[in-house]
Amino acid sequence: MNPPFPPLTLGDIFEKTFSLIGRTFFRNLCIAILILLFPIILMAIATDDFYSSLADMQETVHQVQSAPGLDLILSILGTLSFFLIATFVFALGVLFAEIAISIVVSYEISSHPITFSDALSELFDLKWLYGIGQAVLKYSIFIGGIIILGIILAIFSALSKMLMGLIAVLCLLALVPVLIYAAIKWYFALTAIAVDDLTVIESLRASWYLVEGYWWRTFGILLLLSILTQFAISIVSLPITFGSMWDVYKEYFTMLGKTGGNINPEMLKNLEKSFGPGIAIGSGISALLSLLVTPVYMVVLYYDLRARGNTGTTVNQNTANIQDAPQKPIDLGQF
Repeated sequence: MNPPFPPLTLGDIFEKTFSLIGRTFFRNLCIAILILLFPIILMAIATDDFYSSLADMQETVHQVQSAPGLDLILSILGTLSFFLIATFVFALGVLFAEIAISIVVSYEISSHPITFSDALSELFDLKWLYGIGQAVLKYSIFIGGIIILGIILAIFSALSKMLMGLIAVLCLLALVPVLIYAAIKWYFALTAIAVDDLTVIESLRASWYLVEGYWWRTFGILLLLSILTQFAISIVSLPITFGSMWDVYKEYFTMLGKTGGNINPEMLKNLEKSFGPGIAIGSGISALLSLLVTPVYMVVLYYDLRARGNTGTTVNQNTANIQDAPQKPIDLGQF
């Protein structure tokens, strides 16, 4: 599971990533579809309900020229709750798929390919729980820092509003770089869980020490790969999203032509109710495509950082310690 892996150049990273994408494509696609099919359907239903509720609220406000009633507000809050639950389920699905796909890629690198069903078995053998744990802990730390900043600003606000404004600007200038720095340092925590069977704390610690001394290099490579990935995904997903909403666009422009730009509110309401499914389908397709690429280069970068020999973390007894990863050459042709 943890073969010798030499430090990589940028060209090596691209070569390995493209090779692994091709070799694991169908297994990863099966994983992504199996895990995300239900969340995508749920998101489509929730988004449709959400846009329908917004259209109803706009119609009510337009007709009575006053604030919406309590019944409508409660209905919108209920729809919003459903939408938030669907979004949470979708986010969990993406997280689970990332772990399973990372497992497939890691075994492929070690020249011991596994089936997607075996990867799913490993996923649901506590790794899914550790994945949730590291995400909750990581974001709790981020949110906790923001809350502390808010308390500090509230204290200064009680003393002087001018002083609060100055402190707010200074804190914002300091907070953003700190959040970006910590996000990159913990970027590989989920990969560490998938590849090395680490627990929540161990995965965060492993990622932190692996990036030590290579923060700018890691940040630059991740930024480059993210831009290229999103550009490629947009080329594929935009036509699909446009196609799924073609009837909506066609009806909208037809109404513009018939009414000279003065669209009837009732017609606009019916049109707005059609936005949800298309948006959800577009988001789902983008997530599926991203899952076929992002976990792959994350695993490649993870092994690259391990090969650079950073110490300071302890993994499970069943896996090799990061600082003991051998540095012998490896034949790049096998990738």
